[in-house]
Amino acid sequence: MKRKSYVLITIVLGIALFLTGCGNKTASSEDPLADGVLTAGTNDMYLPLEFRDQNNELVGFDIDLGAALADQLGVKIEWVPTAWDGIFNGLDAKQYDIVLSGTSITEDRLSGYNMTDPYIANGIVIVSRKDATQAKTPKDLAGKTVGVQIETTADYAAEALKKQENVDYTVNKYDAMLDAFAALEGKQIDNIMTDISVAQFYTTLKPDVYAISSDVLSNEPIGITVRKADTAFNEELNGALDALRKNGKLSELSIKWFGKDVTQNIDTNLKVIE
Repeated sequence: MKRKSYVLITIVLGIALFLTGCGNKTASSEDPLADGVLTAGTNDMYLPLEFRDQNNELVGFDIDLGAALADQLGVKIEWVPTAWDGIFNGLDAKQYDIVLSGTSITEDRLSGYNMTDPYIANGIVIVSRKDATQAKTPKDLAGKTVGVQIETTADYAAEALKKQENVDYTVNKYDAMLDAFAALEGKQIDNIMTDISVAQFYTTLKPDVYAISSDVLSNEPIGITVRKADTAFNEELNGALDALRKNGKLSELSIKWFGKDVTQNIDTNLKVIE
C-alpha cells in the first residue's frame, strides 16, 4: 500500500509539474524578464523582417534585432512563431512577453497596448508589376485587384481608401505577403499595398518584376508591442533600443537587411489611413 501511494503521489506531482511547464509564461508581470528569457511572438512570413530561410531557420531584421536586444538586456531570446491575425491575442494571454513582428505604431494599438519608441521608419506604398500600368495613386486602382496581408494596417488602408477616394477596387487578403507577391508576379492580382520596407525588399529581389509605383501614403513607424500593464518593462526596452541606436547596431542591421539606414531621425507624427 505504501509503495502504491508513493507511486500515485509521484505521478500526480509529475503531472502537475508537466502542466505548469506547458502553460503560459508566468513571469509575474512585474518583471517579464525575471526568468532570464525574453519571449517574442512573431509572424515568420513577413520578409525581410521575419521569415524562414532555405534551411527553415528563422531570419530577418527583427530576428537579428531580437538577439541584439536580448544581449543588451542580459537575457536569452525565445521566439514564438504565431499567425498574424492572432498575435495580439497571444500577447494578451501571456504566451510571450512582446510582439516583435514589424508592427506599425497606431493610435488604436496604443489605446490597448504599450509600444516602444519606433525603431524603423515606415509607411504604406503601392506596388505594381513592371510590365503593367503603374498605379501612382489610389485613384489608379479603379477596377483593379489589390493584394494585402490580412489584419495589417495595409489591409485597413486598402479598405478605407476605397471610401475616402471614392474609388472601386477589389481587395484580396492573404495570410502572408509572400503569397501576395507570388500572386502579383503570376498576374492573379494587379497591385499590392504593403509597408515600404517589405516593398523595397521584394523590388530589390526582383527588380524586373516589381516596382514601388506610389509615394509613401502614410507614416506608420514600427515599434515593439508590450502589454498595457508592463509600463516599466516597456521603458526598459526603450532603454535597450536607445543603446543599440547609439552604438550603431540598429544602423548596421538596417543596412544589412534594407540596404540603407531607416532607423535614425524617425518621424513620430503618425499618419494612419483608417
